[in-house]
Amino acid sequence: MFKKIGDVLHVSQDRRFVLKLAFVPPLGITVYDYAMRRVGKLYDVIGPVKSPYGLIKPDPQVSNPGGFVGKSVYVRDIDLRRRGRGGGHGHGK
Repeated sequence: MFKKIGDVLHVSQDRRFVLKLAFVPPLGITVYDYAMRRVGKLYDVIGPVKSPYGLIKPDPQVSNPGGFVGKSVYVRDIDLRRRGRGGGHGHGK
């Protein structure tokens, strides 16, 4: 299953996607388009807590970044569940 994280508002001069986030997923999570093709990775969250924006670094195979403006992007539910903090695996004395 996939979950919508937001809509692409525009593409920056350095080809990064700026999107209005519906919720804040973990940094580094892979992002997909409506056809479930890999678009890139979320690399930063900016703006106020109540109205966050995300920055996506597109994958090299994305040939037309401007074509994503106004489109929704998604993450996989399984990727959201995997992003725990990894507690309980430390090695004590």
